[in-house]
Amino acid sequence: MGALARGCLIVATALGTAECGRPRLGAQTITAPELTAAFLINFVRFTTWPSDVLEDRVPIAVCVIGHDGVSDSLVHLTRGKNVNDHPLEIERRNVNRSVDGCHVIYGAGFDGKDAQWLIRAATGRAVLTVSDLTDFAQRGGVANFFIDGGRMRFAVNPAAAERARLRISSKLLTLAKVVRDDGGT
Repeated sequence: MGALARGCLIVATALGTAECGRPRLGAQTITAPELTAAFLINFVRFTTWPSDVLEDRVPIAVCVIGHDGVSDSLVHLTRGKNVNDHPLEIERRNVNRSVDGCHVIYGAGFDGKDAQWLIRAATGRAVLTVSDLTDFAQRGGVANFFIDGGRMRFAVNPAAAERARLRISSKLLTLAKVVRDDGGT
């Protein structure tokens, strides 16, 4: 079993689903978009939003910028399921579009300019910002993915989460590379 498949099984176990670990005809591995989607769902599971932003049972809007495969995987993995008693609504967005209504924003294929736009657009909002840009969390985003030894890992910036009024579970933080930034944009 490959590193991505092992990672998916770990994430699937934490999510309480074997959805992405289910064998497929002709293949035993999952795609990078599926693994990214599973990680994003896990981030939602282990993040608490302030009650004035996210009331009980209100849908959590997960906005995806730059990767239709991730949004498609999120739709597939969350169909008919709730995370912490919240349904997930998956939306595709474009760079430089308003972040209004988003609780989570995942930006794929970002460069430094796109990263700064997202961090600024989310400033003062309770938004979990995540990207595949390797130093996104160090730039002031909440989390980013990176590859280490052929495995997908993630970094979390607790100060950025605090600025966004988000509480990241210690269970998630123990698995993360914890990074710091210069205090925002």
